[in-house]
Amino acid sequence: MSSTAGSIAVPAPSPPAPAPVEAEREWSWARVAAFLYCLLIYFFLYAPVIVMAIFSFNAASVQSLPIHAFSTHWYDRLAHDSEMIDALVFSLKVSVISVTIACIAGTSFAILFTRVRMRGLAILQGLIALPFVMPGMVLGIALLLALRQVGIQPGMLAIVIAHVTFITPIILFIVAQRMRALDPSLEQASMDLGAGPIRTFLNVIFPSIRTALIAAALLGFTVSFDEVIVTFFVSGAEQTLPVHIWTLLRQGFSPVVNAILTIIAVFSVTSITIATIIIQRSRRADA
Repeated sequence: MSSTAGSIAVPAPSPPAPAPVEAEREWSWARVAAFLYCLLIYFFLYAPVIVMAIFSFNAASVQSLPIHAFSTHWYDRLAHDSEMIDALVFSLKVSVISVTIACIAGTSFAILFTRVRMRGLAILQGLIALPFVMPGMVLGIALLLALRQVGIQPGMLAIVIAHVTFITPIILFIVAQRMRALDPSLEQASMDLGAGPIRTFLNVIFPSIRTALIAAALLGFTVSFDEVIVTFFVSGAEQTLPVHIWTLLRQGFSPVVNAILTIIAVFSVTSITIATIIIQRSRRADA
């Protein structure tokens, strides 16, 4: 009795998997390449600021390499420059007032957009964000014309109004993002237990959005303090520090500008870094 064996398809052998050591070596090279790429980008962005900071310690009045001698002479000159100090104090006042108003308005809009359901909110949200994305020259001229029509002359009030228009969207988007991560049932439970809207906000909502609001305020303060173009159109006799520096640069360069710009750069980078850390920790807490 004979039997015939059927043909059996033998699968082709799969290529050998890379050794763990080789895979780890390829991954390490990829990480090194990514790190160098990021380092190159950061160097491109911050190289001018680093050069400016180095020149701020140059004892010579001519800003050129090589450095004549390291000195804090220009920082001493800055400390005794009354016009620069007055402009700095004025900028701080404008930024603090603008951020305070923007925090109130931005938080109110964030609650409206995340807790109220009605038609047209998306359009309203886009209109609020429009000043932030609008070119500074267009926004500055538009605000100047509009404020003059209602009798507001260039000055501190006009600057504060202008700054609030483009700081409010920053506060709005950051706080609204935090509000969307909250559980609305907590607010409903507070209302069911007899708490009114104000008490619910103070005891339930505000403690949950506090970190996001602080981060948004730091970012808004940095944007307000550094703003030049819009402020230039609505400023009057009193000038903020960036506008005052711009005026000095038009008249002639002074190494004192390097010193004050270095201080502003360090302050801005520090504020943005702190705000970013606060936002990241808030996101991790929600996860």
